[in-house]
Amino acid sequence: MSSSPSQSTLPTLPKSDFDANHLEEEHVHKVYNNIAHNFSDTRHKPWPRVVEFLRSFPSGSLILDIGCGNGKYMNIRHDLMMIGCDRSEGLLKICRDRHFQVFLSDCMKIPVPTNMFDGAICIAVLHHISTENRRLLALKEFVRLLKPGGQALITVWAKEQEVENKKSTYITKNAKSCPIHQKHEQTDELIIHTPRTEFQRSDCLVPWSKPDEKLLRYYHVFVQNELEHILNHISEVKILNSYNDDGNWCIIFMKIV
Repeated sequence: MSSSPSQSTLPTLPKSDFDANHLEEEHVHKVYNNIAHNFSDTRHKPWPRVVEFLRSFPSGSLILDIGCGNGKYMNIRHDLMMIGCDRSEGLLKICRDRHFQVFLSDCMKIPVPTNMFDGAICIAVLHHISTENRRLLALKEFVRLLKPGGQALITVWAKEQEVENKKSTYITKNAKSCPIHQKHEQTDELIIHTPRTEFQRSDCLVPWSKPDEKLLRYYHVFVQNELEHILNHISEVKILNSYNDDGNWCIIFMKIV
């Protein structure tokens, strides 16, 4: 993608599964392969509440990191059996160079046996899935691979970047003025989000700048209780906790029989 994409070339909200596949391939998968090393350099500090969740498992537990990125959670505990999967070959290469056990996979169809894992994490991944039906398919897949009694932690970007009068780090760090995208309000065309500002719409393109180009990543930012609403369609799920963590909606659930 060129550094100045014209407004007429912006993608639209998907109307079919084919459209969704194409949008995610162009504005998620290809982008993360392109920016893998640059992205990895900005992702090195584990989130404390993800670490807390991982520390809750007994020694020897088998844990899957779905969308493991550069593997920053893979060595939090050396007494856990951590396996990671990701859609980006570039990020997987970084993991393999760090001697982590990882494999290539789409999060909607993960090639592992049913009832295999004691736990799973999926950190900042589900917001790259472009339709509610596909997000539900991914969550069903997360439930499938858990053992009964297994637990998972899911985090997604929140549309609400200010909760209980507290602004997130995302919009307080390097804050910028936010333009109003009125020309897009009545169309399906995705808007380009202004980084470090409040989200104007749930579905948008978030820029990632490289020295020679600007790449646009697709995001569906979740509103409060949206993740719970989708999980309520899955009968084998018991929600244990849900919370906001600095601009992210997070949920912990258990697989029940």
